[in-house]
Amino acid sequence: GVITGRIRLSCDKRFTKVQIICLPDCHSAQGCVVNILNQRIRALENFISLQEFLTYQCSRPCNTKNYIRTHLIANPDSDTILDLGCGEGGSREFFAKLFPEVIWRGVDIADSPEVKNRTGSAVDIVTFDGINLPYEDGSFDVIYCNQVLEHVRNPDALVADALRVLKPGGFFVGSVSYLEPYHSHSIFNFTPYGIVSVFTEAGFKLNEIRQGEDALQLIIRQILNRSKLMRWLWNRNYLYFLIRVLSFIARLDSATQNFLMVQFAGHLVFSARRPVEPEQGTTSPRFLDEC
Repeated sequence: GVITGRIRLSCDKRFTKVQIICLPDCHSAQGCVVNILNQRIRALENFISLQEFLTYQCSRPCNTKNYIRTHLIANPDSDTILDLGCGEGGSREFFAKLFPEVIWRGVDIADSPEVKNRTGSAVDIVTFDGINLPYEDGSFDVIYCNQVLEHVRNPDALVADALRVLKPGGFFVGSVSYLEPYHSHSIFNFTPYGIVSVFTEAGFKLNEIRQGEDALQLIIRQILNRSKLMRWLWNRNYLYFLIRVLSFIARLDSATQNFLMVQFAGHLVFSARRPVEPEQGTTSPRFLDEC
């Protein structure tokens, strides 16, 4: 059909963006409804502020283990990993099975509930003050940070120091709470734009933001206290199912569908990169199209 377009200019203190929305003309009542819905969603300021960080391919929920696995397969030279907020140190075994040659290090504060559950001692886990990482500049290829930053008292300062200990071109792969209820001494929940702000202001190049479990799943899980007998009830993404039904009816593309899921996510999963020196001129690939 004939393609129509609209151009929007969106300005904030860091950048100016031009958004071009191209949608087919209305040739039926149903087509007009679809066009109006697509237009209204893509015209939302929330969508405009996040559109460059939404994936246009996969629309399934993600978790950090699948995320980091895909990254390591795509980047086989990433052989030094820091688990930031490692807790009991459980990811050590995960990485050892995935890539035995990877050098794993863990760091956490002394008095987190997860650290208190740690059994035994490990020379590859160190304690820090929650801000200043006890490593030299450019020590790691990857920082893995699974559901940690919402428990950090000074996340801006910690993320800035995480940039320091990453090698140029290194990746930060993490997840945070968004619409998840209070848990395990959590302090701040991150909005999608909160991730954008904290990481870009620290000097990272944010690659993408994706949805983890939906908010309703995490609410039901907490109400039922992770009951094993009731796992069949709480281990479901009910909100995402409704969004998929709406997307099918309205023929929404993956980016718009992902935006709606991100809006109602309990967890947000994301990746960011420390820029390399300007003369090297590499780009920020979206290496995580499969979750």
